[in-house]
Amino acid sequence: MKRTVPQQKIKRIVTNYKSTTPHVHYHDAYELYYMLDGNTTYYIGDRIYHIQSGNFVFIPRGILHRTDYESSEINERIYLHFSENIFTNELQEIKETLRDSRVLYVNKEHLPHLENLLTQIEQESKNDDNYQSFIMNLLIRELLVQLCRYKQNFKPTLSGTDKTIYQISKYISTHYQEPISLSALSREFNMSESYLSRKFKAHTGIGVIEYITYVRITNAEKLLQETDYSVTQIADRCGYSDSNYFSTVFKQIKGITPRQCRKQSNSLY
Repeated sequence: MKRTVPQQKIKRIVTNYKSTTPHVHYHDAYELYYMLDGNTTYYIGDRIYHIQSGNFVFIPRGILHRTDYESSEINERIYLHFSENIFTNELQEIKETLRDSRVLYVNKEHLPHLENLLTQIEQESKNDDNYQSFIMNLLIRELLVQLCRYKQNFKPTLSGTDKTIYQISKYISTHYQEPISLSALSREFNMSESYLSRKFKAHTGIGVIEYITYVRITNAEKLLQETDYSVTQIADRCGYSDSNYFSTVFKQIKGITPRQCRKQSNSLY
């Protein structure tokens, strides 16, 4: 699982069946994709989304995701990567709306306006003066607000294997505080361990055990940042009976110890 460093940027991406499938990963910043042409599939958090041209995809920071798995055709999209400072106090509701939506469906009549904003952001990113960052931030904020204004309330239904993988992911996200094993999941979903493991990785790009670890550590990070629980208490609340082992796993995933994570969080206030 790869963790990337935040950097504000915008670029166009073209992929096809010959492209290397990206590894499952997460960012310390936010991502917005606009599908210009073609179709693809995204795995975000605990859901699988089938995306087509004209759709926008919002990926919150810290959320495990994978794009273009099993892609079988050429597709083109615009990729926007930005940091937390885009969301001022006035835009916290916008952030929550985008976080809840993940995939945004917009009527075709509104797409030219949104595409024009993306073009302006792209053009501004090429400038090199003292105002570039300021103007880019303004344009990105306008784009996000307009997306929330134009988005349609549409939730596609899942079927077949997609639905099963979602149910497994959701179960893990709900029961991460409890002892969870591959054998326990196989009993819960009435399928063999090998079949469950193979299908889960094929659809998400990550192994079941690795996903359980990700969910636990992500929730632990949130508790470290937002509560006064001790490291031992947080370890226990996230499914780890041994706080030393928890600290080791946390550092492997996040690159810092739980105590360093808390110290960094406190330094922001």
